[in-house]
Amino acid sequence: MQSVRLVTYLLLCLLLVSCDYCTRYQEAHATIAIADSLDQNEHTLFEDTVALQQAIRTLDNPFGRLIAHNQLGKAHYYMGRHFSLNDQITQAAEHYIAADRAQIDDPIYRGRINSCLGHISKQNESDSLALIFFIRANEAFKASGKDWYYAHTLLDVSEFHTYLHHFEEADSVLHIAQSYQLDNYYLARYNETKGLYFYEQLQYDSALYYFHQALSLWEYEEYKFYTYKKLMQLYHDMGDQASALPYAQIIVEQSADPNDLVNAYYCLMLDAKANNDIELLSRYAHARQDANRLLNAQVGKYRGALTQLKEHLANPHPYRWAWITLLCLLVACLLLVIAIVLHRRYAARRLQVAHHQIEDLSISAQLSDIRATYPRPRKQWNDYNELKKDLEPQLHDWLSQLETYQLSNRENVFCTYMLLYPNASLEDLADWMHYSATGVSTFKRRIAQKIGIPTRELYHFLYEMLQSEK
Repeated sequence: MQSVRLVTYLLLCLLLVSCDYCTRYQEAHATIAIADSLDQNEHTLFEDTVALQQAIRTLDNPFGRLIAHNQLGKAHYYMGRHFSLNDQITQAAEHYIAADRAQIDDPIYRGRINSCLGHISKQNESDSLALIFFIRANEAFKASGKDWYYAHTLLDVSEFHTYLHHFEEADSVLHIAQSYQLDNYYLARYNETKGLYFYEQLQYDSALYYFHQALSLWEYEEYKFYTYKKLMQLYHDMGDQASALPYAQIIVEQSADPNDLVNAYYCLMLDAKANNDIELLSRYAHARQDANRLLNAQVGKYRGALTQLKEHLANPHPYRWAWITLLCLLVACLLLVIAIVLHRRYAARRLQVAHHQIEDLSISAQLSDIRATYPRPRKQWNDYNELKKDLEPQLHDWLSQLETYQLSNRENVFCTYMLLYPNASLEDLADWMHYSATGVSTFKRRIAQKIGIPTRELYHFLYEMLQSEK
């Protein structure tokens, strides 16, 4: 009894836990649905990070990863964007990696996630890592059929091939990218990437042409910064400090990126030194030192993210063994359930067989007692009423049950003889019934037809009817 109570209690606890999880599961789905809607329709980021964290806690388990990997991946992706906006790069990388491992079905999201990982690698100045992630992003966007995403990541791939001096590969990708004429923003990016391609090969005149082409296509000032930096570098490398100086001044005035400032202040220091302006040189040198300190702090901040990215590429599916373990456990549980069911069925069958055996023994003993009292039928039993008077108490309601089949009195007598004397020959039955052996066979067949069973099963039918009466 106590074990039954324990099992019942555990089942109730499991039911309550399941109901609670179902509620939280639905809430998690609703949160991601809202985030998706804002992202796709309004191009804004879902602001409720608490709800996103709750969704992650609900879904980030073997069950959630199996049936809700899309929602889990999106929740991590949106959290990664929040951390990126707040310049918390290590945390952002952690969530983007988790989003990538979720393997979202939608290739757009897979492409976005890998693009984000590529940009973090870029900030860490890890060109080889960035190239890997941008190639993955490009492949995902290609699968999506969205030209805008695909074309832009072609430029990213070409850019990092260029940084790594894979010039043949960079040129091949640029050739594909050239076929897309999307908008001025894209054309500006294309010309920038083309300029970088020539710059890294020291073809300064061609690089200068494409950088200026890009500059003329940018529609907003904030988009021009990358081009300003490249033009400053290019003129510096060409030995044209006068042309580099305006771009350096713009960068110092408008940029807060320490990497930009370090290079720009160096250019300004060269100009101050050339003009023998000691005061200005000192001021630029101090400003460059401050920028260097910020840059070193930033590098340290990104170092943790870089480690995570490398580990992710080395072990992209850390849950594989967890899945295998879970699958083995599920198979084991299934086999256990099957074994329990089969055991219970076997036990029930054995119990049933044992019960039938006990019943059979009881019935056999009962029939043996009757045969001991009446080794052969009494002559008076040819009168069914006399037979019923003698045997009804011992056969209980068997005779009454037999009467429901609308047999004649003589047929009831014959059935009783068959039950009591199963080993009797046709000749014995014929003698008792005052029939011929052939007549008895016909009699038996007619009775079986009335009951609705084959003739050969008549005895078993009568015997089982007695069992049911027990």
